[in-house]
Amino acid sequence: MKKSNAPAAKAESAELEFPDWSGMDDSSQRVSPDAAFQLCERYSGWFPDQVERWRSNRPEKCVIEFTF
Repeated sequence: MKKSNAPAAKAESAELEFPDWSGMDDSSQRVSPDAAFQLCERYSGWFPDQVERWRSNRPEKCVIEFTF
């Protein structure tokens, strides 16, 4: 590898546009852990077809005993 004392070539700077995050949801507006758990419990009643499809396509449990 050759050593160089020359400065790096200046690249043309691209104008970047960033999204406006001023309207972003505040995390304090999210549901509590208890409310989230209750929603998860209700999903099976709201979407019975999807829940049954998920249960039938679920991979089999691993039954290998862990030893060390």
